[in-house]
Amino acid sequence: MKMAVENKEELVSCPVCSVYLSSGEGFMCPKCRRGPLCRRHRVTGRRECASCVFEMQTKELKEMKVQENNLRSFLRLLQFLFLVFAVIFIALRTGIPEVSDVLQQSVITQSFGYLGALSVAGYLLFYIMLRSQKNKIEEIESELKKTEFRRMVK
Repeated sequence: MKMAVENKEELVSCPVCSVYLSSGEGFMCPKCRRGPLCRRHRVTGRRECASCVFEMQTKELKEMKVQENNLRSFLRLLQFLFLVFAVIFIALRTGIPEVSDVLQQSVITQSFGYLGALSVAGYLLFYIMLRSQKNKIEEIESELKKTEFRRMVK
């Protein structure tokens, strides 16, 4: 009779959904120290619980959106520079340097091709970075939705 009592495992309830599980079956979240949590509240491939993963992904998403806004602002600056060089190019082709003494000995007129190409190359580079950033944001948002569902499952 004593052996039957010793073989019984202690049952504990999950603090999120109140499902009973054996003490060895659950896991303790190393970040928030909640536990033992059932398998439904653990994110596959992660050590943390769904709530902690959700919070981390939300923070990462906010940081990525700030970076996206910064990239957009920089792209606007590069667009402005491109337009400035386009105006200067048109001015050079129409003969304005002969009228203005400043443009006759200007560094801009001597290295115009390099500066214009540099602004276009920079624009393309940062546009590619922005597209990559948007793809990462979409991936994190989809993972966040899955994690949020796991976090709320009862």
